[in-house]
Amino acid sequence: MTRQRRSFSPDAEHLREAVRFTPGYAEEMRRRGIWNDDTVPRWLAQHAHETPEKPAIVAPGETLSYREAFSRAERLARAFTALGLRKGDVLAIQLPNVPELVLAYFAASMMGAVLAPMHMPYRARELAPLLGHARARLVICGPAIGDYVPAQTFLALKQTVGSLAHVIVAGPAHPGTLSLAGLIQTGPFKDIDSAPTAADPAILCFTSGTSAAPKAVVHSFHTMLVNNRLCAPLYALEADDILLSGPPFTHAFGICIVNLALMAGATQLLLPAFRPDLLVRTIAAGGPTVLFAAPAHMAACLKAGLLEHADFSSLRIAAISGSACPPQLAQVVQEKMPRGKVLQMWGMTELFMGLHTRLDDAGRVRCGSVGRPTPGMELRLVDEAGHELHAGQSGELQIRGPSVFAGYYGNAAATAEAFHDGWFRTGDLACRTADGNFQITGRLKDLINRGGIKINPVEVEAVIDRHPKVLQCAIVAMHDEVMGEKACAFIVTQPGERVGLPEICEWLRSNEVAKMQWPEHVELIEEMPMTPTRKIIKAALRARLG
Repeated sequence: MTRQRRSFSPDAEHLREAVRFTPGYAEEMRRRGIWNDDTVPRWLAQHAHETPEKPAIVAPGETLSYREAFSRAERLARAFTALGLRKGDVLAIQLPNVPELVLAYFAASMMGAVLAPMHMPYRARELAPLLGHARARLVICGPAIGDYVPAQTFLALKQTVGSLAHVIVAGPAHPGTLSLAGLIQTGPFKDIDSAPTAADPAILCFTSGTSAAPKAVVHSFHTMLVNNRLCAPLYALEADDILLSGPPFTHAFGICIVNLALMAGATQLLLPAFRPDLLVRTIAAGGPTVLFAAPAHMAACLKAGLLEHADFSSLRIAAISGSACPPQLAQVVQEKMPRGKVLQMWGMTELFMGLHTRLDDAGRVRCGSVGRPTPGMELRLVDEAGHELHAGQSGELQIRGPSVFAGYYGNAAATAEAFHDGWFRTGDLACRTADGNFQITGRLKDLINRGGIKINPVEVEAVIDRHPKVLQCAIVAMHDEVMGEKACAFIVTQPGERVGLPEICEWLRSNEVAKMQWPEHVELIEEMPMTPTRKIIKAALRARLG
């Protein structure tokens, strides 16, 4: 025990505190076998031993077996240790869905470092506060993308982020940096004496929000992997499966998908970056059996006319998550899978998968809801006063269970606001049908308070989205001197089209939407501001209104 504690980084106690639960709760999880000794390196080592030649990672032009993935990750872990990284140090990474990201994740896990993914669109302004908050010791980035040279950005950030000691590049060498390929090739041959335990911190992910007060979520192997282990039966995963992720691995959802493939000893098929034609071609050529995608991914393929002739014959599951999915879109995807089924899932960085439909659910349930609580999770709906609601009533979704995080790292105020009597307040609005399935109906912060009447824009957006001239719609609150707030509809039109407020209001009237829910203003924009996981950033739209 003494030797293990000496191997921890001096900053590690901060992270260990972020994954510390009350002793009674942790003991109960262990006693019931809900939390066990699973870790990422334990799973990787098992498959490298039992199925060494099985493809673990398949990327354009490159396939790595489990034996090779383990060997490369182990050498990289040794190289990290030789650079001075210690157990509990934070390793930041900004890469697309490429083998190097997966190997770095495995390597960090092997030597007890904590992976902190950074989304690809982030630049110095967004990166600086996140790296500082995480106390990142090392960062891995990729080659130049257009006029963005990540190595230059991170080298400059070393001057302001005091903890940052090394910049590693996956790609052509850059002065002042280290080569990731070189570290893998020259990793020293010595034992790693700081292997993690399941209770140790494993990943640090930032939720979307302001960089001025980052909300960092730290998961241990306990809270991270229990969700994979309990939810894997929902997919009937086997070693022969091939998993394909549309979401980036720099998001908790993407890491969850990596873990699902690793747990089953399955193959991870990589799509380095989303583009509708690339996704459709990768499915046809790579033959994945399980696809994970956001509604925006499928909508983009549909709008581009690519689904009509798409070959989805290999898919047995298309799992849709990330935002509310229109039932008609889910149905279109379902009709493209001759031997597969659409499933829907709701989750958050703070807890991974919380609601999920099941393979034996009726089509209307799988296409029209996010299902029931995942194994081990409890959910409830409450009104503004905190009273629990019944079926058919919409309220805030609250959750508790073994994969819910302990609290935001370094942000006690956000933690206090997020929990109530042991329940995590998700901020999502939902309703429960009579058969126990949930439907996400919006976000608390997106409600429009028009003269004391709360308007949920989600259903109105769905109707406007069906207008033949509309490509995408988002409704946000705008200030009004009399009513307090009114509604503004931001609209991206179909190519070459224009639409105004009178036409939108007539469309809503013809679709029997109550007049009190109609927007008072329409703004046409070229494109929606989107998060890296393809969610509309409504805060950016509100900011445009002044």
